[in-house]
Order: sequence, then structure tokens, then C-alpha cells
Amino acid sequence: MLTVAEIAAALAELAPRIVGGQVQKIREPEAGTVVLHVRAPGHTTRLVLSARPGVARIAEAEAAGPTLPEPTGLGRWLRSTLRGRRLVSVTQVPGDRVLRFGFEAGELVAELTGRSANLIGLAPDGRVLVLATPSARGLRAGQPYTLPEPPPARPEAPPRFASALAIEQAAGAQAGDLDERTRAQRHAQVVRRARKRLAKLASNLQGDLDRAEGADEWARWGELLKPQIGRLRRGQTEAQVQDWYADGAPVVAVPLDPTLDGAENVARYFHKARRARLGAEQALERLVAVEAQLEALDALAAAEPDPEALETLLLGEGLLRPKAGGGGRRGEVVRKPFREWTTPRGDRVWVGRGGADNHALTFGIARGNDTWLHVRDVPGAHVIVPGATPHPETLLDAAALAAFHSTLREESAVDVSVTQRKHVRPIKGAPGKVTLAAARTLTVLAPAARVATLQRTP
Repeated sequence: MLTVAEIAAALAELAPRIVGGQVQKIREPEAGTVVLHVRAPGHTTRLVLSARPGVARIAEAEAAGPTLPEPTGLGRWLRSTLRGRRLVSVTQVPGDRVLRFGFEAGELVAELTGRSANLIGLAPDGRVLVLATPSARGLRAGQPYTLPEPPPARPEAPPRFASALAIEQAAGAQAGDLDERTRAQRHAQVVRRARKRLAKLASNLQGDLDRAEGADEWARWGELLKPQIGRLRRGQTEAQVQDWYADGAPVVAVPLDPTLDGAENVARYFHKARRARLGAEQALERLVAVEAQLEALDALAAAEPDPEALETLLLGEGLLRPKAGGGGRRGEVVRKPFREWTTPRGDRVWVGRGGADNHALTFGIARGNDTWLHVRDVPGAHVIVPGATPHPETLLDAAALAAFHSTLREESAVDVSVTQRKHVRPIKGAPGKVTLAAARTLTVLAPAARVATLQRTP
């Protein structure tokens, strides 16, 4: 984390080169970090502003780097409001780690305050328009911007960095360490989620076994009641019978359901005993399967260090369930197991990325009545159209996408299976492979040409 003095030193170096310059390009290497390419006569400065916890900073990038495939809300505001505009002023709030960048059409505030760091876009009248992350102190869009509480006064060490470029180099190394720790934490979290699910399943199965311990007693009570059927009447809550299976044949009280007659009470006890014994057999079989799943979990966790890939594998093997709502940490770009297309009618179509992602799309995201498509008899993507009765043109677009994402993409006519998601069953141990309980065939003509039209859809 930069000190007030380090921020002041970086600002003193950069301000002469950026004030009065024009913002030509805007990149977002990650959520919460922006790089503004500020052009002044004879020179372009790549100004880095980051609100990432642990490496919040003002710095200078040496070269153009990657950017997010889709801009964040802050990125969209920067592009629409500040691109092509001149940077009029840059000031540091006295004694604080807050910078204010004044533009012709608004203001960008960089609060480089540790874990609560933020980048905030303001309207010319000082209202908050956009925030890189939700504000820890409750700032919301539409409210007047207020400065954070100033930090307590304390002596600071001299700046550690020789230049703004040196700040970015150090931040890159530190960010790599943070990423590695984060990956390890997320990997452990994914494994814990899977273990928790299997532990809950094992606990439920153990409960089935515990309940089955009453099976012998229920069967004995049924046998003891059989000779008494003629004497049992509705409304009785118990029957006094002699227990011929116990030493001394004592008289015992057998509970009765007062809503049933004698024959029905006997049948009830035999039915409970049969169900308990059957449940115990099934529970034992499934407990053995759970033990095998735990071994498979350990093997997959050891073989796949990447948490996102591990989660996809575990979803495909049925060892995890998708998080409700799609999950994702604040500011994180969440990888989806599908690509979304929009048809000319404005309908959505989801195309699985293959293998375990197909499984995650079909069995983790799609609903039972959604429309499911897959090219017949060859490998290809699972395709989902949300809803049970899509428009015929949307259905043809989805069928073309299914054909295009298969080995038959260049064929002139391709047969595609169409059904509802609830009729699709996974094949155990083969992520992405399924069986269909019911389906119809739709033939799509010239799928590549139809997809080319979709690609031009805005």
C-alpha cells in the first residue's frame, strides 16, 4: 500500500506530463484498475489508477497490456465521458491518499485507501455517477460525493520507489503473489464445498441406516398383531399382546394407529419394516459410492491446481452443485460455461463450451422446461434456449449454432435433436455425454451461413 508521501511523489512526477493532455485510450486490465493513455505534445503517458486491495496505487505502465473482454460499469463511463477529453487538473487531498482528476465533463476520484480503495466517477455538479466497487462507507450513485474520514496524523518513512514506473513494477510482483494466494484459497474453498456436500449426503444416508434399526421390531409387532386382528378396532391406540419371541413370553403394549383397523395396522408395520430394510440396502450401496467419490475428489484436487478448472471438473462429475445466482466475488469477472448469442429477434441462446462445460450448462444452469439442442450422432456443443416454446426462427438459429459448433458445420443440411432439458440424462463418468428420454429431429439448412448472419446481429 502506498503512503501519502509515495502518492505525492508519484503525482509530482506525473502531473507535468498529464495535466492538459488528452485521454486517447482507456484500458481495464482487471476490475477496479484502469489505464488512461494521456497524450501530451510529444509524449503519451499510461496512467495507472488501481483500487485493488493490497496494490491500490497511482503508477505508470511501461507498455500497453491486456484489457477485459467486456468493460465494467466504470470502464463504460470512462469511455463515454472522458475519452477524447482533456485532463484539466490533478490534486491530492492534503494529508490523505485521495486523488482528484478534473476533466472537462466530470471528475475521477481515486481513493487509494487500502482495503477500502475505490475509483469513483463524478458528474460536474459533484454527484456520484459510478463506483468501481460498492463503497465501504455507503456512497451510492446519485448522492453528493463526500471525502472519506482523514487518517490519523503519523510520521511516514521516505518514499520507497524511484519513479511511477517502479511502483507499477513492484505492484505487478505483489499482485502475482496475491493472485497465487487467492488461487490457493479458492482451490481449498472448492474442495471444501465438495467435501461439505458429500459429508451432508453421507449424514443423510447414515440417518437412513439408523432409521432401519427399527425394522426388526416393526416386523415383530406385525407378527404379534396378526393373531389379534379380529379383536382390534378403530380408535384403539395400543394392543396388549403376548410376546412369544421374548423369554418368558411377557405381555407387551404395541402402539396402534387409531385411524386404522386391525388388518391395516398389521399391514402398516410390515410395510414400514420392508421400507426400512430396502432403504438400508440402498443407503449402504450409496455410502460405498460416497467413499469412492471422496477418493475421486482427492485425486481431482491433486491433479488440477487451477480452481476454476477444478470447479468445472467437479461439476461435470456431479461432486459439486452450481452456486445459486452464479456466484462470483465483488469485482470479479466470472467465467461462464457457455457463450451467449442474441438472435435478430432479441432472444438469448446459450452454447456450451464443450465437455464439462456442456454438463454444467445443461445440468447446472438450464431449467427443466428450457429447450435443449444437440447435433445428432456426432460430438458437439449443448445448446439451450431459455423457455419451452421458442419462436420457430429462434429455434432454427439455435439449431444452426448446434451444427456450427460440431464437426458438421460446413454441411449443407444437419439433423439436430430437440427436446426439453428435463428429458436429458447424464452418462456417469462421461462429462458432456447424455441420453435422451424423448426428442424430435430438426433439420437446419446451411448452418454456417445462418451463424454468419447471427454474428452480424448487433
